[in-house]
Amino acid sequence: MATMDEVRAARMSAARAHGQLMGNSSACTMSKSGQSFPAGKFWEGKTAALGELVRSGAADVSAEAARLHRDWCERVVPGEEREAEAYRNGGLEALAEFAG
Repeated sequence: MATMDEVRAARMSAARAHGQLMGNSSACTMSKSGQSFPAGKFWEGKTAALGELVRSGAADVSAEAARLHRDWCERVVPGEEREAEAYRNGGLEALAEFAG
């Protein structure tokens, strides 16, 4: 059974990967300039979903990850279609790892 410590570690790893990918550019700056960067949105989605799981404080991490996964499947993600899809896919992948 997964623990919140494992979720926190996965979130930090995703945030680190997102930061490395973005380099010196912020996602907001890129978005405002009209640049599409789905790879960045993927890691942002992973980080966001895992943050949501951590904030839930659920005792049963797997059950909460499964619930959030269902929620993310239906969630409307604003923005350009490719980026929204990448964001959602990142979140879904992260949650699936813990939904076991």
